[in-house]
Amino acid sequence: MKQQRKLLRHFLEFLVVVLIFVSLSSQIIRVLFKLKNPALDYLQLATLSFAMVFFSVFYLIRYSSILKQYRLSEKKQKLIISKLKAEKETIERGYINSIQMTKEMTGIVKRLIDTQKMLRQKNEWLKSFFELSTKILSLSEVYEIVKLVGSFEGENLKFLRISVYFNNQDDELKRLYHFGREDVDEEVLFKKAKEDINIAYKVEEKDNIIKLSIPIISEDRCEGVCFYVLKCSFLEKEDMSYYVSICNFITISIKNSIYYSDLKKQKIELENLYEKSTYMNEKLKETIEELNKSKIELEKKNAEIEKFFYETILCLSKAIEYKDMYTKGHCERVQSIALKIADELGLTEDEKDVLKFACLLHDIGKIGIKEEILNKKEPLLPQEYEEIKKHPLIGYNILKDLDFMQRIQKVILQHHERVDGKGYPYGLKDDEIDLLAKIISVADAYDAMTSDRPYRKAFSKTEALNELQRCSGSQFDRNIVKKLLDLAQKGMVMFL
Repeated sequence: MKQQRKLLRHFLEFLVVVLIFVSLSSQIIRVLFKLKNPALDYLQLATLSFAMVFFSVFYLIRYSSILKQYRLSEKKQKLIISKLKAEKETIERGYINSIQMTKEMTGIVKRLIDTQKMLRQKNEWLKSFFELSTKILSLSEVYEIVKLVGSFEGENLKFLRISVYFNNQDDELKRLYHFGREDVDEEVLFKKAKEDINIAYKVEEKDNIIKLSIPIISEDRCEGVCFYVLKCSFLEKEDMSYYVSICNFITISIKNSIYYSDLKKQKIELENLYEKSTYMNEKLKETIEELNKSKIELEKKNAEIEKFFYETILCLSKAIEYKDMYTKGHCERVQSIALKIADELGLTEDEKDVLKFACLLHDIGKIGIKEEILNKKEPLLPQEYEEIKKHPLIGYNILKDLDFMQRIQKVILQHHERVDGKGYPYGLKDDEIDLLAKIISVADAYDAMTSDRPYRKAFSKTEALNELQRCSGSQFDRNIVKKLLDLAQKGMVMFL
């Protein structure tokens, strides 16, 4: 489009030049030759008219682009004006904000000045309290501390009331010392601090009064309470921690003074006791020497008693075997097997001692069973088997009055219980059964199966072990049966 306009503009320029040239030529010819031909006038008029028309069109086309550019710059001017307006508004807002910030800064500066004044007052107050705390540290008596604190009068702090409660000989909190007039809230705050073992306080903003009860704690126990009434100049939230810290410091000083007084009394008592103990020590040395001699003799006696006790139990087990002629040596064999299983399980020496005696006595209840039932060659009748099942309970009753054999009694009572709960006498199961009873149950069953009985011949060792493995987890404890099988493979158990 621009190219077409450019060509048209050049063409019009050319026509105007030509028409002007023709007009000028006709005028020159007319002058030179002094012609008065109307045709030449008309030609000149026509050429000038056409020249004016084409010249007007030329200028319209020529300056249309300039006008267009002018219109575009006007839009830009409007855009610039709108931007300038926006910047003007921004500047105005910034100016308003700066005025507001100036006001705020003025307020902050004022608050800083007020805070500085307050800090100066608090600094003076802290200085005076530091002097007070230094004096308190030099005192060792509670009444002196109470008197000193009561006489403290700072510019911004004064103690109106101090009460010190502490345990007496009846383990009740009694008031030992006090200063100032008794307060109406003292009893309430005292009880609250004592029961909660925590600081109890009340603030009366109208009169600038703070009331504090601080417990004296020792080993999570309230041994006393200190009550304070303070008149303060500052009651801001952050100031409360200062007042609590001050009263805590005084309370700790009072607590230390009470303990120090007690220590002084104890020191005097200890000195008296030391004099007595010096004399007693000499006597004790003589007594210790005699006791050492007696200890050696007692150890010998204990060894003899222990030997006698073991031999007595062994005799009891022999008595059982003599009544049941098919169980000769049974208790000792059960003992040997059970102790080796105990070693595999890592039992303690004390547990193995209990196991050793329990093995020898586990069938002591058979003393109360008729011999014809024990030695019957035919299979037992149901009522006869019920009689046999009573021997753990009979054994327990025989030994129940011996306090030093309580664990042995329990093992004897439970040695026929099953881990699946189908045993006797009480049908206990799994963890309800004593571990030592479970061990005896396995050892007893193995020896019973590999021994001749009135009603059957002995099993082979392989058959007995297979039977134990079959009943593992139902009648017998799996782990104990596994330990016995491991011992049998190693050849470490007698009779296997």
